[in-house]
Amino acid sequence: MHAAGKGRFPRNDSNQVKRAVLGAAFVLAAGFAAATAVAGELRLDVGSNDSPVYEKECGSCHFPYQAGWLPERSWRKLMGSLGNHFGDNAEINPANREAVTSYLASRAADHSSNERSKEIMSMIKPGDTPISLTKVLYVGGIHGGFLDRSFEGKPEAKTLAQCPLCHQKAHRGWFAAVTYTISDKSFRSEEADLDDSIILMMRKKK
Repeated sequence: MHAAGKGRFPRNDSNQVKRAVLGAAFVLAAGFAAATAVAGELRLDVGSNDSPVYEKECGSCHFPYQAGWLPERSWRKLMGSLGNHFGDNAEINPANREAVTSYLASRAADHSSNERSKEIMSMIKPGDTPISLTKVLYVGGIHGGFLDRSFEGKPEAKTLAQCPLCHQKAHRGWFAAVTYTISDKSFRSEEADLDDSIILMMRKKK
């Protein structure tokens, strides 16, 4: 046995032990809260990409849109016509093409349970196969006016494909956080739990 004051935790240092235990509990609680918040984001929004191959092959040229933005049929059509990808040759080796196609198809909007993907699918007609995200009413309809120079929008977007310009957490797949202003100063949202369109959709279901 250790002599008094010689052990790992001296008898007169019980407060230090309590502080250590409380500190550890606080760290665990904070970690749980953060994990819960992230899980909540994923249920509401499209979530982040988890395919390094997709991030490398597609993200090297443009913002790697999350699979939950388009239905499976759209991704398969896009990946099947890389030789003429909006006017460019975006061909990749067959193995990577198959891997990317499988990844996007399995996580497409019509296979996703998050609220944003459900809203997107509700605005795409069953017979339509959009291959441009900006042509989907959910995106183009909401953002179309942002390119109007008369709004003097800041930051100034040249195309609707520049998602991270205004959506600061776009790479995380969390698009509700927006930083954007127009000349009358009345349009601004720094952090929102859900887009208005999703809120309306949820209210209608009640």
